Amino acid sequence: MSEVKTIKPQKLTAGDTVAIISPSNIISHRKDEVEKACRNFEELTGLKTVLAPNALASHYYTAGTKQQRLDDFHWALNNPEVKAIIFSVGGNTAIELLKDLDYELIRSTKKIIAGISDATTLLDAITAKTGLITFLGIEFLDFAKQDMSYEVESIKKSWLDGDVGKIEQNKNWKDFKDLPTQYAGWETIRAGVASGKVAGGNFSSISQLRGTEYSQDFRGNILFIEGYMKAKKEIHQTLEQLKLWGVLEEISALVIGYYTGSDEPNRIGNDRTIKDIILETTEGFNFPVMKIGEVGHHVENLMLPIGATVSIDASSLLITVTETIVE
Repeated sequence: MSEVKTIKPQKLTAGDTVAIISPSNIISHRKDEVEKACRNFEELTGLKTVLAPNALASHYYTAGTKQQRLDDFHWALNNPEVKAIIFSVGGNTAIELLKDLDYELIRSTKKIIAGISDATTLLDAITAKTGLITFLGIEFLDFAKQDMSYEVESIKKSWLDGDVGKIEQNKNWKDFKDLPTQYAGWETIRAGVASGKVAGGNFSSISQLRGTEYSQDFRGNILFIEGYMKAKKEIHQTLEQLKLWGVLEEISALVIGYYTGSDEPNRIGNDRTIKDIILETTEGFNFPVMKIGEVGHHVENLMLPIGATVSIDASSLLITVTETIVE
């Protein structure tokens, strides 16, 4: 697999407009939340929002037909007033858009593109095909009801400044749904230091892309993974999949994000720790591993720059973005 040259998206300035598009799940039944999220996002970030023409469309279980969703993506790319694109929510059907996206347009316009969950399907594919740094980490409708100060700070550092440097833990971390959790801050799972480009995201989405032209190259890179409502046995399964794929032989480090629901007490085996699972399933490997809570569902996220170079020191619990990520 040949390496694609990294492209940095254009930075934002206060007052710039970002488009909200819906490439997966329906949000038409959440109009009040959408309006509130737009108001709060604008107030907190100093950016303006605009809904894509079909952002509130509905087609069975998707936010409009495939063509409507593609049209919205390309509308946002072609619109000179739109400086960034944010996916409204996650879902399951973003994969439907991959073959018909205009990757040359994405490459030439160099706009910030961001989302969470099923957005991984698009973000990883875009970075793999074009080299554009994309951003995993924003569930837009969370802005309707949560204190998002940590995430807003990350947005400003990542999209307006571009010089992130050392990433800080969220001192006020919480699960928005108040699900049972053992999480108590960043944790060293295997000590060591490493550097590489950021790869990964939601593991279910990564799995869809494996073996296709849309899958990222993991060689020498730092793999970040997270999952939604997964039990401990499913985290175990994920690591065994990565081993069978040969990914664990390629990566320079592993960062485990927040696995929502993995500590639910009514699931057999959930009393086991993630650290124990990782050390068992990765025995014989020596790459550093750490666990963080700011990449995942139901939490404030950092804007994780897919395709950008970072370094980690799992021993000292440090993650540093070692290059500017917008231009």
